[in-house]
Amino acid sequence: MVYDFKKVEEEVLKFWKEKKIYDKVKKKNKKGKRFYFLQGPPYTSGRLHIGHAWNNSLKDVVLRYKRMRGFNVWDRAGYDMHGLPTENAVQKKLGIKDKLGIEEYGVEKFIKECIKFSSENAKLMDKDLERLGVWMDFENAYWPIKKEFIEGEWWLIKKAYEQKRLYKGKKIMHWCAECETSLAKHELEYENIRENSIFLKFKVKNKAREYLVIWTTTPWTIPFNLAVMVNPELEYVRAEVETENGKEIWVVAKALANVFISGLMNYKLNIIEESKGNELEGLEYLHPLHNELGKIYDELKRKWKKVHTVILSKEYVDISAGSGLVHSAPGCGPEDFEVCQKYAIGAFNLLDEKGYFNGMGEFDGLRAKKDDDKIIEIIKKSRSLIKETEVEHEYAHCWRCHNPVIYRATEQWFMKIEDLIPKLLDFNKKINWQPKFASKNYDLWIENLKDNGITRQRYWGCPVPIWVCECGDTEVIGSVNELKKKGGKIPNDLHKPWIDDVKIRCKKCGNNMMRVPDVIDVWVDSGTTSWNCLYYPKEKKYFKFWPADFILEATEQIKLWFSMLQMCSGVAFGKSSYKNVYCHGMILDYQGMKMSKSLGNIISPYEVVDKYGADVLRYYMCETPAGENINFNWETVKMKQRNLNVLYNLANFLKDLKKQGKENKKIDLEEKFILSKKNSTIKKVTELMEEYKIDEIIKEIENLFLDLSRVYIQLVRDKVNSEPGKVLFVVNNIYNSILKMFSIICPFITDEVWLDLKKEKIVKEDSVHLCSWPKYDEKKIDKKLEEKFETLGLIIKEGMAQRENIGYGVRWPLSKAEIKIKDLSLLKNMDKLLKMQLNVKEIKASKGEFLVRLDEKITKELEVEGYTREVMRRIQSLRKKEGLKKEDRIKLIINSDYDLSRFKEEIMNKVGAKSIEFNEKTLGISSKENIKDKEFEISIQKV
Repeated sequence: MVYDFKKVEEEVLKFWKEKKIYDKVKKKNKKGKRFYFLQGPPYTSGRLHIGHAWNNSLKDVVLRYKRMRGFNVWDRAGYDMHGLPTENAVQKKLGIKDKLGIEEYGVEKFIKECIKFSSENAKLMDKDLERLGVWMDFENAYWPIKKEFIEGEWWLIKKAYEQKRLYKGKKIMHWCAECETSLAKHELEYENIRENSIFLKFKVKNKAREYLVIWTTTPWTIPFNLAVMVNPELEYVRAEVETENGKEIWVVAKALANVFISGLMNYKLNIIEESKGNELEGLEYLHPLHNELGKIYDELKRKWKKVHTVILSKEYVDISAGSGLVHSAPGCGPEDFEVCQKYAIGAFNLLDEKGYFNGMGEFDGLRAKKDDDKIIEIIKKSRSLIKETEVEHEYAHCWRCHNPVIYRATEQWFMKIEDLIPKLLDFNKKINWQPKFASKNYDLWIENLKDNGITRQRYWGCPVPIWVCECGDTEVIGSVNELKKKGGKIPNDLHKPWIDDVKIRCKKCGNNMMRVPDVIDVWVDSGTTSWNCLYYPKEKKYFKFWPADFILEATEQIKLWFSMLQMCSGVAFGKSSYKNVYCHGMILDYQGMKMSKSLGNIISPYEVVDKYGADVLRYYMCETPAGENINFNWETVKMKQRNLNVLYNLANFLKDLKKQGKENKKIDLEEKFILSKKNSTIKKVTELMEEYKIDEIIKEIENLFLDLSRVYIQLVRDKVNSEPGKVLFVVNNIYNSILKMFSIICPFITDEVWLDLKKEKIVKEDSVHLCSWPKYDEKKIDKKLEEKFETLGLIIKEGMAQRENIGYGVRWPLSKAEIKIKDLSLLKNMDKLLKMQLNVKEIKASKGEFLVRLDEKITKELEVEGYTREVMRRIQSLRKKEGLKKEDRIKLIINSDYDLSRFKEEIMNKVGAKSIEFNEKTLGISSKENIKDKEFEISIQKV
């Protein structure tokens, strides 16, 4: 029987809501041991995607388990709401292209649209998560756009300021020209791209036809070149080269001279002189664009004497590619900036926020990166271009709009965290990670952290709580009350533009201080959730839950949320913000390709839920090993649905057993086996859940209910009629535990079955989710017995395969089975079961390599018995077809040339016949059956 998952899930959702089951569970555990789950906030960009479904299903498994263990679970939902995704969506809706368009539209109106967008989507996502069976406190979900959350973020900034960790500095920042804002390291995504690279020659000053040869993959940075870097320890050569324009002298790394000049350029060369890189230090050159930008370069040379000279860098110059000389634009890259600082060369970069050149002669109006082809054409005019080649390499992209980033020298506010690295690494030693490799990846990321730029030049975000005065004084605010004391009237909403109207009187000069107009990096929002989720510091009473016992996100969050949480708590408290972490992978299509609209391979969670139900989706996804990707496979989804049908139909079997009488606790070997399996499964699943090995529990529970259905019930199919009390005792006992354990995976079907059993007075609790986690009895675990039955299963499987080959199903008895096995003790006391399951008259067992061999000879006696069993199955099918119940008795007539009369009594007992005749008469219901080469006409009539 296939259960109607749509009807089941709709009814169960309604039942939970009407009976307030979630609230009852929370109330039941109110005095239990505290367990703090911190929700990693999904972004309110719209409906849930398939990754959200997987992520929150895994979380729900842990939360349901902890509730069943009696814990007082803190399960407040929460969302990520600030930032560029919302701005971009609202801009698209309003037809606004850039920041200027936002200003013209009106910042206040724009922010109101952002509030509306994120709030509506948060409520929509609440409903989507509830449909998946996820239980969290959605009613009180934390929203970063609310005043109390913003205060919690300000509190961190104030803490950092008090610890002298907050500072303003001009640095080379990754910059998204599309989003018009700076980006931190954790906001970058790296993609492989193919683009043009160029080899250029820079003329050495006061040397006729002598050039430094450089190579770059970023042609747009050439106008901002201020130095050429060489490695002090490498060998360099002055090589005479025969070009189309005559002989020239090129300076390149010795190791690359032949590769580059002879190989790539196909020029003849003659090495004139060799020297170490350090001997080239201070060598002056003329920028190839000097004719175009000479006034700018001359001014920079007056300001910084080392401009357009050779400088040394052991760290950033090698011979893996190019010429061994590296063009350095300190305003266009952090490494260049770092090296040039040692030579007192400052940052030079005249790009505006959109990436356009400004005040750069012929380059004006061109856009960095996007207009590389046009920039190369201008460079060609200088006759400095040697070679243009296409290369494939990894390049940083904006994590939100996915466009390539550029670099700009900008003033930002930074949080000093580099000195915290040892402490952050120490935190990690005490954290339990699943999978274990995630811990190493976390350490690798933390070891390379740089001070974090926290300001963004946007509108929709937590406002920076820093007020500055023209006199140079600074005030950092940590709460609304503090701002009220220093600034008077506070707006109802702390966002831009309203917060910008709040002025603070400068203590130093008495003038008004103005707020820094930036917003805070949205990742700082999420980094403060460990205390903001507990209403801290506004309220102190819930902080007793801190730090978080458990967090769970995708592996990509190792360098994002997981590290931001620790950085923020390291500054705020000097302690780790969490104890246990579970990481899952990404969802790909069945071929392992990333899902995308362009490929048309996106699978929506609603598509799966509509076809198979939320339980099946959860069941399928949560079994994927920690840290590994899912290659989404519809066939596996269907298999999980079939397994749920097995689970569902076990309830019908149990209800039928219940009608046959009372339980009988005097059990046999097969009952001891399945009860041992139950107890060992509960023990194993409990141990796995305590270690947060969520992905490993499903197979354990699945094996138990499949063994109950396909092994135990098959073993006792005769006992169901002869000793139903024993079977009832075992099935009731085990099924009860299965429902409880599996309820954390598939909450709908398990509660539907539970409610059905409650009507039959088989269980007592109002919901399976109000039950406690099942306990195991160590004394009833017999691993040797389980091993015996596992071996039994292998023997039966092999026997069935042989029967299929010889054309005789299991109803046809065979004379004997020869079995060989290395450990004969595994067959001790199993003779009776083996005969019954293999349907053979004799078992011959011996020691040896595993072997099962059935005797294929069918005697006359075996043949008659085989036909009898086949006929009995047809009679049972006819009974079922006519809707007869088990207790209904029948009259039976069998008409055939084949004599089955010797099995008359057995047939009557098996099929519930009050009488049986072997003749040509017919009763009310008849069926003609062909069994192998014989014909049988079967007639039945209800008595």
